[in-house]
Amino acid sequence: MQLHKPYKFQFNTMVIEKNKVVSIHYQLKDAEGNVLQGNDGYTPEVYLHGAKHLLPGLEKALEGSKVNETIQVVIPPDQAYGSRQEHLVVEFSLDDLEDPAAITVGDFIPLQDGLEGLVVDKNDTHFIVDANHALAGETLFFTIKISDIRDASPSEIVNGMPASNPVTGSCGPEGCC
Repeated sequence: MQLHKPYKFQFNTMVIEKNKVVSIHYQLKDAEGNVLQGNDGYTPEVYLHGAKHLLPGLEKALEGSKVNETIQVVIPPDQAYGSRQEHLVVEFSLDDLEDPAAITVGDFIPLQDGLEGLVVDKNDTHFIVDANHALAGETLFFTIKISDIRDASPSEIVNGMPASNPVTGSCGPEGCC
């Protein structure tokens, strides 16, 4: 009879801190409890902690969390997309466009300085464009489950993002790609 050494399970005891590659599942809701986005049931979102790819309030809230923890995070506008700025709501004359008939309410159009704005109103002579982020001025409610944490490689730290991996990202249900 052959005896085998007992297998010792190695649990991931890392905590989220700068230069860790973190995988999360999340759900984002508004103040009324409406789900705005998330990746539950899909592959986890992977990011490099400390590389400023997350909202400042979210990155701060995740600091020190561990694998398999689920946390609730409430992020005020100043730690998310900022307050709404009325100077980013601009009225234009239809004469400013080459083809004003092609523009409809709900379209995004390019503006000066690389901004893009949402056409929120249009009449016979003018249209109004809002260049605020859609969630500007909103308090955001996140539920986040930490799926994995690992050390970032030197190249990931230099590049400021996790290495490309075709199996990660929220492309579809888990295992689809």
